[in-house]
Formats: sequence, C-alpha cells, structure tokens
Amino acid sequence: MDSAEPVIEPMAAKEGRGERDIVGAERLLVDDKMKKIALHLLQIADELLGQKKFNETISKLGEIDVNSISPDEKAFYCLLIVETNMYIGNYNFRDELNHALKYYKYSRDDNNFGRAKYLHGWLLMSQGNHFDAREPLLESYAMYKRCDNLFSQGKILNMLSFLCFQLGEIDVAIDYMKKSIAIYDDLGDDFRKMTITTNLAQIYYSAGRLADSIGIYEALRQNVPQWSDLSKAIYFFHAAIPYALKGNFTKAKQIIAEAVPFIEDFSREKAIYYENLGWIHLLAGESAEAECALLKGVELSMEIAPESALIAQIKRRLGDLYLEQEDPASARRFTDEALAVAKKINERVEIAACHRLYARLDVGQGNEAAARTWFKKSIDLFSMTGMNYELALTRYYAADSGIYFDGERQALLYLAREYFESEQVGFNLNKIDTAINKNIARVPRRVQSGLEPPVIIAVNPVMRRLISLSRHVAASQMTVLLSGSTGTGKDLMARYIHSHSGRQGRFIAINAAAIPDSMIEAELFGYRKGSFTGADRDKVGLIEEADNGTLYLNEIADATPEFQSKLLDVLEHRMVRRLGETRERPCAFRVIAATNQDLDKRILDNKFRVDLFHRLSEVPINLPPLSQRLDDIPALIKHFLQLAGVDLDQQSAAEQIGLLVKSFNERIWSGNIRQIKAEINRLALISKGDLTRMVKAAPHSPSTHREHLHQLLNQNQWNRREVARILGLSEGAVRKRIKKYNLNQRK
Repeated sequence: MDSAEPVIEPMAAKEGRGERDIVGAERLLVDDKMKKIALHLLQIADELLGQKKFNETISKLGEIDVNSISPDEKAFYCLLIVETNMYIGNYNFRDELNHALKYYKYSRDDNNFGRAKYLHGWLLMSQGNHFDAREPLLESYAMYKRCDNLFSQGKILNMLSFLCFQLGEIDVAIDYMKKSIAIYDDLGDDFRKMTITTNLAQIYYSAGRLADSIGIYEALRQNVPQWSDLSKAIYFFHAAIPYALKGNFTKAKQIIAEAVPFIEDFSREKAIYYENLGWIHLLAGESAEAECALLKGVELSMEIAPESALIAQIKRRLGDLYLEQEDPASARRFTDEALAVAKKINERVEIAACHRLYARLDVGQGNEAAARTWFKKSIDLFSMTGMNYELALTRYYAADSGIYFDGERQALLYLAREYFESEQVGFNLNKIDTAINKNIARVPRRVQSGLEPPVIIAVNPVMRRLISLSRHVAASQMTVLLSGSTGTGKDLMARYIHSHSGRQGRFIAINAAAIPDSMIEAELFGYRKGSFTGADRDKVGLIEEADNGTLYLNEIADATPEFQSKLLDVLEHRMVRRLGETRERPCAFRVIAATNQDLDKRILDNKFRVDLFHRLSEVPINLPPLSQRLDDIPALIKHFLQLAGVDLDQQSAAEQIGLLVKSFNERIWSGNIRQIKAEINRLALISKGDLTRMVKAAPHSPSTHREHLHQLLNQNQWNRREVARILGLSEGAVRKRIKKYNLNQRK
C-alpha cells in the first residue's frame, strides 16, 4: 500500500524514449570526444607557445570551438590567446584577460591565477603604466611561490627586473635578474639561465655599464653553439652593441653578422637585428648603410608591432640619422612619430632621446630658449632612468651646441668626460677633450675682495679631478649634490664652489633636517611684522638671504616631506613670498645640497622625492672616503700640523713626520679627514707642538682593515649595501674586500 505502483507505459512510448536515450548517449560521446579534442588542442597550443611558435599557436587555438568547451578550458584558452598575442605586440585582448582573472580568482588554481596576474602586469607595462604594473607582478610571484613553481618565479623576477629598469631602479633590476638566474641555475635549466643572463648583459649596456656587459657576453660565447637558433640570433645582435658604443665598430659588425643565419624565421628578432645594425652604422658615421638597415627595420616593425617600443626606437634613430645628414624636415617627422608612440606606452628612455633630438633641431633653427628647455628635459629623464651613456652623450651635445656660457658648458663637458673615461669610450673622450681645450672657461678666484677660497688638500688623482670639476661648475647655474660619508669634506667643497662662482651674494648654510615643519615657511621665506603671534618685526627668510649667492642645504636626505615639497616649489619658480604678504619676490640663488646617506635607498623607501633628487643633482659629486685616497694622508698631516701651529722646521722634522704618516696609514679613519684633523689637534695639544712627543703619543691601530670590515658586517647583519654606505665605497668594492679577506658569516 505504501509503495507506488509501477507505471506501465505504452509500447510506443517505450520505443520513443529508447531512441532519445540513444541520441543522448551519442551526444554525450560526441561532447566528451570534443572536450578531449579541445583539451588536446589547448595542450598543444601551450607547448607551441613555450617554443615561441606564435603563428602555429594562434592556428591551433583557432581550431577550438570556444562555445563548446568547459569554463575551466575557456579560462585557459583566454590565457593562451592573450599571452600569444602579447608576444607579437597585439594587446587588444583585455576582455579575455579579464575573463581569466575573474575565473581564476575564485578557483583553487594558484598556478594559472599567477599566470593571469603576470599577463595583467605585462599588459599594464605595455601600456606604459609601469607603477601600476608592479602590484600584479608581485601578486603573481606570490602565487607561484605558494604553489612552489620555481620556473615561473624565475620568469616573474625577469619581468620585475624589466619593470624596475623602466622605472630607473637599475640596481633593483639587476638584483631581480640575478635572483632569476640563480633559480634557473638551481633547476638545471641552462637554456633559460643563459637567456636571462643575456638579458642582464642588455640591462648593463643600456644603463651604460659597458665593461660589465661585455664581460657577460664574452663569458657566454663558448655556450652559444648549443643554443637554439632564436637564442643565437638574440645573442649576436645584442652582444655587438656594447662594442659599438665603445667605438670598436669592426668587432661590432663581425659579431652582428653572425646573427644573419638565424633570424629569418623570427619576425620580431629580424626587426631588432636591422635596428641594431643601423645603430652600429650610425655610430660609425656610415649614414647610407644606417639608413638602409633602419628603413628595413621600420618596414618589419610596422607589420608586427606598430605601437611598440621597437618602432619608437627605430624611428627615433632615423631622426638621429637625418639630423646628421642635415635633413631637419625628415628628422623632425620621424622624431614626431617616434615620440607619439613612446608617449603612448610611456617609454621614458625614448621620450628622453626624442627631447634631445628636438633640442638639437632647435639649435639648428636658432631657437636657443626652446633648445635649452629640451636639453634640460632630456638630461632630467636620462638621469631619472639611469641611462648613463645616453646622459653623458646628451651633456656633450648640449655643451657643444653653443647655447651655454662657459661655466655651464665646462660643467657639462666635465660630467660627460667623467662617464666616458670611467668606461674607456675613447672616441667620445677625444671629442670631449677637443671641446674642453677649444674654450677653457674663465674661473673666478673669489667672491668678494679679501675673501680667499678654502684650501682643499688633494694629491689623489680622483680627488683632483673632482676639484677641477667643482671649480669649472662653480660659475654655472646648475645645482650640485655633494655625497660622501661623514668627514669627507662636503662643507668645505660647498664653500669652495661658492668662492669660485663669482657670485656677490652670501653663502647661506641650512641644516635641512633641523627645521620643524611648523617653522619651515617662517625660516625659509621670512615673514612680515604682525603676520602671527610673536612676529614683532619683519624677517628676511634664509632663501632671500642667499639672493645672488649660494644656498647650502646640508643633511638634505633627512629633510621632512613638507620641507621637500616647499623646496621643490621654490626651485621650480625661483620666487618666495613672506608670511603675511601677498606679493612674491624673485630670488636668484644657487643650490648646493649635501648628504652622507644613500639617497637611492631613501627614494626606494619613499622617504625622499625622486623629482627633488633630480632637481638637486644636476651635478653629482661623490667625495671618496679617506680609505680610497690614502695617498693624501701625508699632505693632510702636514697641512693640519701647520694649522695647529706646529713648527715644521724643528730638528728631524721630516723623519718625525714620516713616522707620524706611517702610524696614521696603519689606522682606520672612519671619520675620514675630520677625524685626522681632530687627532692632529689632540696630539699637538698634549705634546705642546713637539713632533717627537706627538709620534710617541700617537696610538697604533686597534684593528686591521680586515677586522674593521668584519666588525661592520656583523654589526649590520651582513648588509653589504649599508656597510658600503658607512665606508663610502661601492657595494661591489665591499664584496671584493670580503673575498680578498676570505670573510664569511660563520667566522
């Protein structure tokens, strides 16, 4: 009773249902077969994409019926179609990317969510949104770490390196790249290890570190025969460039010629080959050959990536070429086209290069004011992006343009020379030396009658070059940023520059870290009587006091955000307004800033404004620590002995001074020159000026240089960058000393 009776269906109904069941089963078999086919096609497409066979990948994806696949397969399909098209410069697949991002966000597939985030970051970078791209790339890296995908972690680190390179964070970019190389080394993936290593070499030469770049390419050379045709092509057409930039055009042409057998099947690489070949011919002054190669590069690039960095680069180089050929109309046309693309994708290096071209074009047309503006924009951008070769070249072009007066001209030439000498770029050095000797700048001896310039003791050749640079830059309007560890003589150098500037105004020194935010406007700009409680008189601000003189900003790295903001505004407009007044007063002052801190690190930590940094560092002068100028110690000792009133003509003075020098050479002077001066004064006081007693009273070094370095490393948790800052050395120099002294954290 409780159970339902079976329903008896008519025979016809049974037969009809049986036919439907058969049809349904057949459909399930067909659907299952189609799904297997779609999955198989997706797997093949993914493999082809990994082999960089983009046309084949697109063809294989085209065989898939997107409407008949599962949501999971569709999301994966979207990833593949987006990534493939982005490789060939087609970025119009935002809907597909959003679909993949949305799907994988709520799935448990960390690996493909990481891949989607990677593509999102890449897309933002391709659109010029470099700052926004950092977050999705870091999220992608986190996803890949979560699922322990080392291979993809290496890929993301490589992309983050490229991102930081675009932002001008060169050292961070190099660090990311080295971590990527280490990952592929651990995985035993020699192919990708070598690929990323060549990327590192490209970063080095792009940033102007030519010797480092050449060192990598030469070390890799023996492995090239084992690589794929694509990798061989990339190696040869990039490895040629640093040699060309150094002026070794014969070797550059020999190397790039080796790429020819391997480029035919790779459209993008073929375009880069022609761009680099044209660049080499352009550097060598072979305009006809350069034009032929660059026009071929444009033709190929327009077919595959008409709005990419590649097309911006090639068209800009054509602008350079036609300027050299004295065809300003063609030069401006190609520069306009290059800048339009570069701005669209925010390719800052190319934007800076276009600005330089506009400056040179305006010089030719007699538009000096416009030319100066373009040169300044170009120099600022190249400085911000860390492109030292291009920065030095721009300074040379500016100096050689004939629109700068002696002080600025000589400063630009000396700054350019400093770089080209450091990288031994002989053919550019010769040009600069010719320009320097053509018109030696007049250097004023002192500011006012009776005011003698400070004495700077220097035997060391590096220090003597810095003094020469300071003397020549003194007469210009350019800002100077003095850096160096405590006691290296930054205050003295600032006064030295002021004294040689010819300025009739005062030298006003400000401790930028000592002014509280509540007092900034009153101290810097001054105030009118009655403008606030306690303002019982009119007060001239410190900036106004420096009118027609020099404003020296010490400890600038520790300035508050408010101080930085106010200072930037004054540097932009050169106008000040006292509190309680409505009118602005023009103020012509020269700025010298100084710091003993690593401003690059402060910028990365968001503690110092990058735009202010570039305003202040038109002429960067890094004063070396005493450990790098030991040859100055004898002269410094004699100088400070004289200042302390010690009689240097007393019996056996030369011998006693020699013993004092020997004693001082054995010691570690962490306080640099200031510490030596204080020690001489102390010894002169307790020994009453007797040199023999001074030698006996001089303490011997409590530790060796090895022990001192090891102590600093341990105190700073082996943070080599921080130890380098304390010692006033480069991080590379600290690493060399660690290796030299055989130090490690276990000792």
